[in-house]
Amino acid sequence: MRKGSDLERTWQKVLAVSILPLAVLSALVAALSMMKAGMQPAQVVLPISLAAFVLVALMERVLPWHDDWNRSEGDLRTDALYMPTHLGVSALLAPTVASLAVAAGGWLSEQMSGGGWPTSWPIAAQVLLATVVREFFDYWGHRVMHSADWLWRFHATHHSVTRLYWLNGARAHPLEIAFRFGFLGVFPLAMLGVGETVLALTTVAALSADAFQHANIAFRLGPLSWIYSVGDVHRWHHSCLRAEADRNYGNVYIFWDAFFGTRYLPEDREAPTEVGIDGLDAFPRGFFAQWISPFRWSNIERESALQIDRGTGGGSGTGLHPL
Repeated sequence: MRKGSDLERTWQKVLAVSILPLAVLSALVAALSMMKAGMQPAQVVLPISLAAFVLVALMERVLPWHDDWNRSEGDLRTDALYMPTHLGVSALLAPTVASLAVAAGGWLSEQMSGGGWPTSWPIAAQVLLATVVREFFDYWGHRVMHSADWLWRFHATHHSVTRLYWLNGARAHPLEIAFRFGFLGVFPLAMLGVGETVLALTTVAALSADAFQHANIAFRLGPLSWIYSVGDVHRWHHSCLRAEADRNYGNVYIFWDAFFGTRYLPEDREAPTEVGIDGLDAFPRGFFAQWISPFRWSNIERESALQIDRGTGGGSGTGLHPL
C-alpha cells in the first residue's frame, strides 16, 4: 500500500512540472501535422485550443491546486456563456481588422521599402518574434485597463471571478474582447505582414498555454515562471488586493512584465485562494447584468458600500494541494 502511495506521489510530481511544456509542444506538433496533411493554417487553431481546454478540465479533477475551486459557486452558467461570446466577437471582428491592417501594412511596406516582416527568417524565429510583438501590445492594453478608471469598469468583469478554473479565463466584457483580442491581437501582426503559418503557430503556442492560465491544477512552473503568465503567476494577478492584482499583466507570457518591472511572484508564500475585487461585493453575477455593469458603476459601488456597512460578505476555505 505504501509503495502504491509513493508511486502515485512521484507520478503527481512529475506531472506537475511537465504538463505545461508537454501540452504546448504537443499542440505545436499537432498543428504542423495537420497543416502538412492539407488543413489551412487558420483551421488548426480552434480544434487544438479546444483540446487544450479539455485536457485542463480533466486535469483539474486529477490534480487540483485548491479543492474548493472545483466546486461550483453558481458561476458555471455565466462562464459557459462567455466562451462562445469570446469566440464570436473575435471571429466577427477579425476579417475587418485584418483588412484594415493589410491596408496599413501596404503603406508601411512602401515606407520601409521591402516590407515590415522578416519573411526570410526560419519559421521558429518568426514565431518567437511574433510572440514578442503580440505580447507587447497586449501587455500595454491590459495594463492601461488597470490604470484608467473608466477602462477598469470593463475589465472588472474578468476580475469578478471568485475562483479560478478552466472555463472562466474567457470571462471578459464584450468591449474588452473587441479591444484586446479583436483589435490588439490581430492588427499589429497583420499590419506587419506576418504569414498565415507563422500566425497560426504563434496562436496555437499561446492558446495551448493560455488554457493553463486559470487552471486549478497543482502544476509548478519553475524557471518557466520567467516565461509564462499562468498558474501561480496569474493567481497573484487575481488577488483581492489591488497592489498585488496590478501586476503580471502578460496575457500568456510574463517577459514584458519582467522587463517593465511588474512581474510579481513572492517566494515566501503561496498564491492567494481568495480572489476577486475587494470592496465590490455588489458586482453582478449574471451574464447580461455584467454586460451593463460599466454603465451603472456608481450604483454598484454604492450598493457595495452599503453591504460593507451592514457587515455582509463572503470568504473562501482552504484546500491547497501539497505539491
